[in-house]
Amino acid sequence: MKPGSVPENHKKDILAILKKHWGFDAFRPLQEDIILSVLEGKDTLALLPTGGGKSICFQVAGLKLGGTTLVISPLVSLMNDQVQNLKKRGLSAVAISAAMTYKEMAIAMNNAALGHVQFLYVSPERLESEDFRIQLSHLPITLLAVDEAHCISQWGYDFRPSFLKIAGLRAYLNNVQVLALTASATAEVVEDIQEKLEFKKPHLFRQSFERKNLRYVVQFEENKAQRLLKLIRSLGGSGLVYVRNRKLTESTAAFLNANNISSQAYHAGLKYEQRQAVQDAWTNNNTQVICATNAFGMGIDKPDVRFVVHLDLPDSLEAYFQEAGRAGRDGKIAYAAVFYTKADQQKLQEQFEQAFPPADVIKQTYQAICNYYQVAVNSGQGLTVDFEIDKICRSYNLTALQVFNSVKFLEREDYLGLLDLGYEPSRLMFLASKETAYDFQIRNPKFELLIKTLLRSYGGLYDNYVHVVEKDLAYRCKMSQAAVKEQLEVLNKHELISYFPQSSIPKLVFLQNRVHTKYLQLSPDNYKLLKEKAHEKMQAVLDYTANNKVCRQVQLLMYFNELHFSDCGHCDVCLQKKTPDLNKLKKKITELLSAGPLSMESLRKQFKTKKDEIWVNALNEMIDEGQVQEKKKLLELKQNV
Repeated sequence: MKPGSVPENHKKDILAILKKHWGFDAFRPLQEDIILSVLEGKDTLALLPTGGGKSICFQVAGLKLGGTTLVISPLVSLMNDQVQNLKKRGLSAVAISAAMTYKEMAIAMNNAALGHVQFLYVSPERLESEDFRIQLSHLPITLLAVDEAHCISQWGYDFRPSFLKIAGLRAYLNNVQVLALTASATAEVVEDIQEKLEFKKPHLFRQSFERKNLRYVVQFEENKAQRLLKLIRSLGGSGLVYVRNRKLTESTAAFLNANNISSQAYHAGLKYEQRQAVQDAWTNNNTQVICATNAFGMGIDKPDVRFVVHLDLPDSLEAYFQEAGRAGRDGKIAYAAVFYTKADQQKLQEQFEQAFPPADVIKQTYQAICNYYQVAVNSGQGLTVDFEIDKICRSYNLTALQVFNSVKFLEREDYLGLLDLGYEPSRLMFLASKETAYDFQIRNPKFELLIKTLLRSYGGLYDNYVHVVEKDLAYRCKMSQAAVKEQLEVLNKHELISYFPQSSIPKLVFLQNRVHTKYLQLSPDNYKLLKEKAHEKMQAVLDYTANNKVCRQVQLLMYFNELHFSDCGHCDVCLQKKTPDLNKLKKKITELLSAGPLSMESLRKQFKTKKDEIWVNALNEMIDEGQVQEKKKLLELKQNV
């Protein structure tokens, strides 16, 4: 297909694909334009805010083009989610990450080479391998989609060096065009993405980051818990509360539950079954509030979230915009609030300093990791291991923060790769023939029910590794989950099946052979540049919270380089501009009540304005502050006022 030529039937075709597989009658804003751009053969960058429907753009375009769409994504858990969602829609999809065994990867790639895979998801770390890139060149790939494309830019908030390998992949794919997608990027990052992916021509579709239904609120608040309680009781509905660490998720959820607001904690330390149960209860509105770390949210598309509250300052405005953007996807009024103290501002600055360990600490951590996993000098390239950070810290007297932040720098220098899996489902494949499996059942009848249930419940077990859920198998077999796992382990030991139990442990990948510590190269210029950029992002967060003169939404739009905007009229800054001086109103209320108690109606008649909320806000503050009390339906001043 020649660039610039889009047959008239393309619009009908892609709309038919959308209707058939997703059940939608129309595209969201810009989706159709982005898909048609790809079909014209243009390299395309799409900026769609959180909830804007980025994945449908490359999925519909890929189905129209036919063949295999190669999707590069940094989030293994999100890849697995999308693969499962595509399979539910009757589409073939496979995810390949550095956490897979060689055999798993070989089977998946063989199926793709035979044209049996419509969507092939790959973590960028796989692109380090020349053999893997050559394998990709033999696949019928018609589109290269780059999800979370901001990761390719050093100016972005989540730079991943492995993304820089993507441009080199184009030479292996016979000049297949690229569709890059991200939810947030500054002008600097937008330019960098297109340059790093070697776009033939700059081509950008950008949906405005303006959210007209979202009410941004920033408040200096010493008693965050009570303020949060008041907000939830006032708004009602489903909500998210973000805090910085696991302990705070638990304590915040406990506080809300003690005040009759159903709440659960969510963090990476919970087992998969627990996290899934928490998410399902919230999604189905059986739990009102989730208190979470930033581990929660990717891939979540709950439309009726009425509020997102940050009780700790986010690391960057990009991260904040994505998290806050999970509110109000149904188009109805929703609130994004930040409650902070001076201590929070100080804490953010301290965390910034801790995020940049000295070079000697980075080298010490590298040596400790290599020793812990018994990797010898000049060996280890391609090795994938469970990242047991707690055990490493105990063994070598390091702190978790030192190790984690050191690994992030070693990742930037291409020594190690970090895969935060979030959740890797159990995988299973039958190795034995059907005859051998039947013979095993005859000799071991207690396994018959499980084997038959596996074959009835999951298709393709003889062709590929399939994600299985032990809990579902236990229900169908009327067995305990522990018994199912035990039998699967036995079948694995007898080589009837190949079984990998689920895991939520992050993985470390050795991207190159271990080098002697004295030869470990850490670029001072790169270190300095990254620190400067991180400081700019931290300062942007501090400026956003401190600036009570400019509309909150305008501040965010300016940060993302949108120049055509007007005040939202609804954020805390805009409301303050609209509202007369509350102190004057409080003074007038005090004067009126000094003459004696008044009913609410009598007090209302003393104010000329028809906008009750203006003076009622002042009255409510006086009640909250204990200056005014109500007795026998009359308002009166307290004696000490």
